[in-house]
Amino acid sequence: MRKAVSKLSLLLLSLLLVGCITTTISPYDDKKDLAKAEQTYVQIGYGYFEQGNMQEAKRALTKALDINSKSAGAHMGLARVYDRELEYDLAEHHFKKALRYEETTEGHFQFGVYLYNRGDLKGAYREFKDVLKDTIYVRRARAFEYQGVVANRLEKTDEAIGYFKRAVTLNPMLANSHIGLTNIYFAQQDYAAAYKQYNEFVGLVRGQLSRHSAATLWLGIQLADMAGDSNAVSSLILQLRNQFADSAEYQNYLKWKAEKDAS
Repeated sequence: MRKAVSKLSLLLLSLLLVGCITTTISPYDDKKDLAKAEQTYVQIGYGYFEQGNMQEAKRALTKALDINSKSAGAHMGLARVYDRELEYDLAEHHFKKALRYEETTEGHFQFGVYLYNRGDLKGAYREFKDVLKDTIYVRRARAFEYQGVVANRLEKTDEAIGYFKRAVTLNPMLANSHIGLTNIYFAQQDYAAAYKQYNEFVGLVRGQLSRHSAATLWLGIQLADMAGDSNAVSSLILQLRNQFADSAEYQNYLKWKAEKDAS
């Protein structure tokens, strides 16, 4: 009887083992599950980043890297987190890894912005040039604007004009591009072109799509004066006095006015 029970036990064990083997998940399913988990952690990390919770963002993104050390999304997320935390060496390390594992237009854009903010104009110029190769990139107009700013600071004036013009052609509501062109034309003493471009900016202000700064008001006062537009001069002076009386631009205006009155 014992032998029969023993044989039955062995038979049941064999059936259980066979059952385990036949229900094992395939390696392809494993990979899909891991890829999904990686992506989920990346999304959670970005969510925490947007909420300003850098610690939890790092924790989630690091978990994504535990699953896949070559996760471009996780590296890009950590780059932005470390940039926010002023850990610049770590930020640059992760930016470069993200682009090494998956070269994307958005990656070049984010790295370009980072390099510009760090004062690396040549590096930013290189990254934005890569961005602009993608003719269907959703933020291409903004990339042209940023490249215009960078080119202007690198004293590539003609290029800057071209980039700013492309920016406002794609998106006429880019106020910084209009002001960028205004400043370049003003420096070149092409005051008619400068004032025309400045009025494009003023149109955005009137439509509440942009706002004046002390610098734009002072620039406008000078251009409107040269154009003989007395109504615009009066309006801009009033705004500068009321909104930015403590600014260096207002002091420049007072000196300019005193010189004009004395002449």
